Amino acid sequence: MALDLGGAVRRRAVRVGNAARYLRAFALAGIGTVLLIRVYLGMTGYPKLGSGNLHIAHVLWGGLLMAVAIGAATIFYGRTARFAAAVIGGVGFGLFVDEVGKFLTQDNDYFYRPAASIIYLVFAVLLLLDRRWRRKAVPTRDQLRADAVDMALGGMAVGVTAHQRADAIRAIGVPVDDLDRAVVRLLEALPAGEEAPRGPWHRVADWARATRDRLAEQRWSLYAVAGWIVAQPLLFLVIGAVIDGGRRREGGPAVVAVLVTIAMTVLGIMGSLQLRRDRAAALRWFGLALSIDLVVGQVFKFTLNQFGAVPALAADLLLLSIVHAAQLEAQRARN
Repeated sequence: MALDLGGAVRRRAVRVGNAARYLRAFALAGIGTVLLIRVYLGMTGYPKLGSGNLHIAHVLWGGLLMAVAIGAATIFYGRTARFAAAVIGGVGFGLFVDEVGKFLTQDNDYFYRPAASIIYLVFAVLLLLDRRWRRKAVPTRDQLRADAVDMALGGMAVGVTAHQRADAIRAIGVPVDDLDRAVVRLLEALPAGEEAPRGPWHRVADWARATRDRLAEQRWSLYAVAGWIVAQPLLFLVIGAVIDGGRRREGGPAVVAVLVTIAMTVLGIMGSLQLRRDRAAALRWFGLALSIDLVVGQVFKFTLNQFGAVPALAADLLLLSIVHAAQLEAQRARN
């Protein structure tokens, strides 16, 4: 809805078409930074940068990198600058949020037990937003125009590839007004750029997707999913006992974590019973079980086991990815 304020027309902000990609890059960079910091500090005995009473906490480096990211997104045009800002900002945010325990305790306790679950919850919310935006409805015409112009601004100096130009023109579709026609003419007038060679990261990503899709086609992989879901309570108790070394657990988080693992077991058994007769129903049960653990259970498991819960989190994410790939394959087969 447009508002007339003193002769100026203001519209609602238009979301960037690649917003989910940038948000995902930000979150993954932050997650990787936190994990690397924890591993490095654990291996080196938590060294202090500084001397005497001086301690340069890594939250300061995080603030510096976030400032660099904001500067890059503010100063430079184009998607490359925005993606670089997302990655640099994610690293900076990881350095910042890793010290959240110090901000919440009077004695600046870096090892504050709930800190791990708070860090997990922050990044889980970001990745849920990424997932929601990726599944968003068809973009508006204003968004398509803005994305095309954004790409054109970045391509003024280096040009745009034939693939980028064709995709942008195809996205706009049949021009319906002068603005559409102006955007199309701008895209056609841009200098041609060279196709960037696919780097090693692209090849790794392609291999990972292909491997996941092959696993999703195998019946044994779905039985592995069921086995993991059903075995979660036993694994949770054994791993927690090994990591905590018999220390007293917090009552509330432990109760919630146990309840979630029991719920997962029930859902896993229900999915297993359906696997032979109704594959689609079994996949729904498995997806629900893993999603509940990711959204609720892992928050409390990180409180209990700290970053020892990372392997279970990685297993949940891998298996949920396989379940989603199997659901997409089943949907394509029906169509």
